[in-house]
Amino acid sequence: MSKHKSCGLPVMAPPTLPPLPSNLKSIQHYLKIAMDYETRDPSISYWCRLHALQTGLSIKKEKEDLSFLLALMDWLEKTKQNMKSNETVSNEIVAQAHLENVAVKLFNWADTEDRQKHYNKNVVKAFYSAGMLLDVSSVFGELNEDVAQQKKYAKWRAAHLHNCLNSGEIPSEPAPKPDEQLINDSENLEYGFSSDFKPESGHSHVHDSVRPSISVPPKPDTPPSSVPTYVQETSSVLVTPEQIVQAQKHCKYASSALTYEDVPTAIDNLQKALRVLQLGQQS
Repeated sequence: MSKHKSCGLPVMAPPTLPPLPSNLKSIQHYLKIAMDYETRDPSISYWCRLHALQTGLSIKKEKEDLSFLLALMDWLEKTKQNMKSNETVSNEIVAQAHLENVAVKLFNWADTEDRQKHYNKNVVKAFYSAGMLLDVSSVFGELNEDVAQQKKYAKWRAAHLHNCLNSGEIPSEPAPKPDEQLINDSENLEYGFSSDFKPESGHSHVHDSVRPSISVPPKPDTPPSSVPTYVQETSSVLVTPEQIVQAQKHCKYASSALTYEDVPTAIDNLQKALRVLQLGQQS
């Protein structure tokens, strides 16, 4: 076991697993993202593999499926024990806030690039990863409507941009109504991203090593009709129970950010919590 490069948190060696059985192909995306975050953020890696395990247990059919899942389960048990001092693993409230915070930061970066018409594979990767990480958040319980809608849009936009880059077509404007079939297809795409992608760098150029490994025929896209509303805004100055929950969530995000010495994100979320409580504005 080593230490996380940036914050001194323990890093477990990746699990030694048998080949992924064909019946469990649907969990390979979560396992790939877990590998991407292996040293960058071990807690994200842990929750991705736990989600993969839970999904796999619900679909296992053959003996080889169970052998694979038992090996994964063994790694998860050891990792949880060795990382018990890390609240983003041991405390589910902190873990959920951290996981959603990472996903939202990815989404916001991708959405900003998308609206500036910086169409490239890094933007696809960020949308895709955000959608998958929000999927992983379901290990903590059913996603609320806002998170579920953001997950749905992120997956759709990743698949849409991926197809447009392959076909040479111009992508539709951001935030149309997602096409259901394209969302489903997005979970079967083999994007073939490099694991060193870091949207925090702010670069919008395309890395030569980032190549989708298959081409999926473009699907007809639903014309722009409505912008997904990720958070409802209100003009009321009364603080409702829902707004109190929203303020608590921002405080959890801030705490999670400070764990990783991300002071700007912590300040931003604390300011958002204050706006909710002082002005009754959800942000």
